[in-house]
Amino acid sequence: MATIQDVLTAALAHHQAGRLNEAAAGYRAVLDAVPNHADAAHLLGVAHLQAGQPAEAERWIRAAIQSNRRAPDYHDNLGSALKAQGRLDEAVTAHRQAIRLRPDFAQALYNLGNALDALGRREEAVTAYRQAAARRPGYAKARFNLGNALTALGRRDEADQAFRAAIADDPSFVEAHANRGSLLLSLGKAVESNAASARALALRPDHPTALTNRAAAFLAAGDAAAADGAARRAARACPDLADARLRLGEALHRANRLAEAGDAYSIALALAPDLAEALANLAVVRQTQGLLDDAERGDRRALILRPDLAEVRSNLAYLQLFQPGVTLAGVLAAHRAWDDAHGAPLRAGWPKPTGKRKTPANGAEPPLTVGILSGDFRRHPAGQFAIRAVEALPAHGIRLFLYANQTEADDLTARFRAVAERWTPVAALSDAELAERIRADRPDVLIDLAGHNARGRPGVFARKPAPIQVAWSGYMATTGMAAMDGLIADRHHVPDGAEVHYRERVLRMPDAFIAYDPPDGAPDVTPPPCLSGAPVTFGYFNILTKLNPEVLRAWAAILAQLPDSRLLMKTKALSCPITAALWRDRLTKAGIDVNRVTMIGASTNLEHMGWCASVDVALDPFPFSGSTTTLETLWMGVPVVTLPGETFSSRHSLAFLEVAGVEGCVATDEAAYVDLAVGWATDPTRLAALRNSLRARMAAGPLCDGDRLAGSLAEALKKLAS
Repeated sequence: MATIQDVLTAALAHHQAGRLNEAAAGYRAVLDAVPNHADAAHLLGVAHLQAGQPAEAERWIRAAIQSNRRAPDYHDNLGSALKAQGRLDEAVTAHRQAIRLRPDFAQALYNLGNALDALGRREEAVTAYRQAAARRPGYAKARFNLGNALTALGRRDEADQAFRAAIADDPSFVEAHANRGSLLLSLGKAVESNAASARALALRPDHPTALTNRAAAFLAAGDAAAADGAARRAARACPDLADARLRLGEALHRANRLAEAGDAYSIALALAPDLAEALANLAVVRQTQGLLDDAERGDRRALILRPDLAEVRSNLAYLQLFQPGVTLAGVLAAHRAWDDAHGAPLRAGWPKPTGKRKTPANGAEPPLTVGILSGDFRRHPAGQFAIRAVEALPAHGIRLFLYANQTEADDLTARFRAVAERWTPVAALSDAELAERIRADRPDVLIDLAGHNARGRPGVFARKPAPIQVAWSGYMATTGMAAMDGLIADRHHVPDGAEVHYRERVLRMPDAFIAYDPPDGAPDVTPPPCLSGAPVTFGYFNILTKLNPEVLRAWAAILAQLPDSRLLMKTKALSCPITAALWRDRLTKAGIDVNRVTMIGASTNLEHMGWCASVDVALDPFPFSGSTTTLETLWMGVPVVTLPGETFSSRHSLAFLEVAGVEGCVATDEAAYVDLAVGWATDPTRLAALRNSLRARMAAGPLCDGDRLAGSLAEALKKLAS
């Protein structure tokens, strides 16, 4: 007659062979004979977990724990059952209990890391994975997941070390090779990425991630044929062909191959018409190409499929700023629509107001703690607009907590970090997690440098993590959000009477609302090219999204009055030959001879400024004016002819020209715009005089005075918070 131990041993044999039903039957037989048999209850729970029945697994594992609370394995597997049910906080507690019972329990540490990572608590997950790997030599899975968590945190060099360690533990770990390939691609190491992906493909020739990585690496190396071949193999290998095309489109988009990216997204949609992400991405391509109507249609279709896509609704609101005839009332309505859909549902969770800041007994004014959230603490327009004032804020009684929604770093990043009392990378955190993090830091004021732009986090501000929230510099309109208390502006951007069209309280700075930080090493100012006998050259340096038939009509009139003149168009999207051809066709239809037009694509920033110096007069688009491009062009001594409207985004060049003291550039209508451009182009003496004086005036004036702006900004923020 078989003993209980014999039955348990037979059940274990079935379990180890993968025969879960037979194993479960054996464990039940043991429990029928000995109801409190802890090991049988635990193993029955494990069998249910492996069979995809986590709730039943939890029931039996808890029964085992009732019989024996000191078994670490029981608590660890309970954590796995809870995680499988989405009960992550409980899973963390169970895994921690297993570790308390056995501090060197590597598997429990690994499982703890997985639960913490799923909660978005990645710093804690990193610690758990490191401890798991330290306690079990050769634990490749722990090192692999460590690499994934570090990648999500933006700690890419450490992530590469973790992936390499995982591969050293297990050279056949195909996912480690593939993920390392993705990481190296994000670091701009195309050759190394290609090699890592090749190793993954040697192990699994149909691995879609490795194939897609190779396509992107070939693109970065300029090998279009090899990229196309790899992308096609990825599409064949991936069961979800639409997803493979979606990822290929993203790779092509990063390489400025806009038309090909659009084709990839279109194929994805042909394969999966309800793929909202492909619609949204295609809309961004069309927007970048300057096809506004196509972009808007794509965004609206994506929102029909996925009304929860807040980024798409942000983009839809942003698109309104470019439309001819745009009004302040229309801009406010478009942005309030975002808040109605995505902000309003979060208002019930706003913390209750805590009252005014307390003044110490000695009467001294306490420092104001100001948090700034941005993905652009770097060489980006928002960073260049803010850095000088931010560097000066501490001298005006401001403590700075900077929340960096980015993984890149450059010289400007170092300057922001140097002035921050607290620097927190947040790119890996969800909106809810980031809002909780900010709320725990308790800043008096939280500033947004992105709004509805790329890398913006309106979903964080909609949760109201700070008592006072203010928009500044990175977005050129109202945010439309009830959660935003203030908007930093100036009298040029928001003249008296326009406040009614802003959801926020308008805080006007005395000069411009930004302080420009020109790049080190900018080319020296040179005489106007036309002085050397060359034809007069007009320049356009803004994105194609800002162009429309009204702008092209004005350009055609200008060029018609000066038959020998030329036009230089320089913007990143023109790196795509098909996009450039599209715009040559549009110019021709507008009556502009394309033989008089030179098109230039992407370049370095300093090369870009050299191109600015190569024109005599710059032409500003309307109704969305230039901002950084205007400042760069003025820094090179070149006048910018502008036609402002009523919206914030139409008045950048007006503001900068006024503050810099440049006269004769601001038009009141399209005819005046044409006359001003022709007037400048036919007056080389005035052009030369402006070049000789403008840079020095800008450098010495309020347009570049960060301390002056910081003083006004600090005063406005303190008043708002009092």
